[in-house]
Amino acid sequence: MTAPGINAEQVRAFLDGYASAFQRLDKDAVADRYGYPAHVITYDGGVRLLAVPSREAWTAVIERILEMYRAMDVRGAAIRELRVSGVSPQVAVARVRWALHGDGDRPLYEFDATYTLALFDGELRIVQVVSENEQPKFLGVMRARG
Repeated sequence: MTAPGINAEQVRAFLDGYASAFQRLDKDAVADRYGYPAHVITYDGGVRLLAVPSREAWTAVIERILEMYRAMDVRGAAIRELRVSGVSPQVAVARVRWALHGDGDRPLYEFDATYTLALFDGELRIVQVVSENEQPKFLGVMRARG
């Protein structure tokens, strides 16, 4: 079920654009997909919370994420699974299984993320992301490379 005003096709198009911004290593385009303040929740052996007060603060974090992707030679990301649930007419939750790949579509790893999306002036923005298991998978890829 999706919220009136937010449908699964709209969410998929938004997230495809988000993935494309990462693929282009375009920190500004990634930052543009967020509403501020935003919240980020990660898990790496324990829950970590990050309040993102502004675009400028988040851009610094995005640069580190892009460096991480460069180090792994990420060439693209694809949505493997997408589930969208409506919260209200202007808020939805999207649960995504992402697949990262390198050169020649070589699989790197899959990870799960949950996004709270909200409509601002008719445009979707991420206001919260829960990165459930990407950090341990990234570390595994880097350890395997030596």
